[in-house]
Amino acid sequence: MTAVQTVDARTLNDWIGKDDVLLIDVREPNEHARAHIPAAILMPLSGLGSAELPDAGGKNVAVVCASGARSAMAAERLFAHHYDSVYNLHGGMMGWQMAGLNVARHESAASGGLFSMFRRSG
Repeated sequence: MTAVQTVDARTLNDWIGKDDVLLIDVREPNEHARAHIPAAILMPLSGLGSAELPDAGGKNVAVVCASGARSAMAAERLFAHHYDSVYNLHGGMMGWQMAGLNVARHESAASGGLFSMFRRSG
């Protein structure tokens, strides 16, 4: 492989099911807490250069963010400096959720945020 490629949500889900992928979520901790792919390891893009990277063990490496933009940058860095096979999740978490795939949420994070101000009381 000579460049970062994209992977669609369904294919990534198959890889997760076969334990054939190291999935790295490059969003910030507050984003990850609101909703994330259960198999993802949180490694924010902001600290990606300073963090010790996990061993992929011969698996594919996939990178996810909210929409695919930050993960594309992260995938290029990871491919250039560490991993042989790196994929960017097409559409990011938005694409994953639109495909109706499993998302983990932390209740305290999911209950807050921008839209909490629109909740009705009573």
